[in-house]
Amino acid sequence: MAKYCSNCGNEVDENAVICVKCGSEIKKDNNSNVTTATPKASLILGILGIVFAWLFAIIGHALSIVGIIIGIKEYKATNKMIGLIISIIGEVCAIFS
Repeated sequence: MAKYCSNCGNEVDENAVICVKCGSEIKKDNNSNVTTATPKASLILGILGIVFAWLFAIIGHALSIVGIIIGIKEYKATNKMIGLIISIIGEVCAIFS
């Protein structure tokens, strides 16, 4: 199973102690050896995507796409889908606007 940095979402080596991308310490979960991260980035990008979709569709579209990409990484790392779902809703709003 892949392992991800809880700070930036970057995929890291199974035996890594720090993330080579952001320098954060890699914390191990006692049960599955996977970092515990919360889906904050994709959730925030999804919400911003929804807001900007109605104001500036291009910006909403871009924010939602980035949120979806980060949401997929966060889902792989934590099995939490809320950020991914909100980002997809933001993309749908951008398409309809």
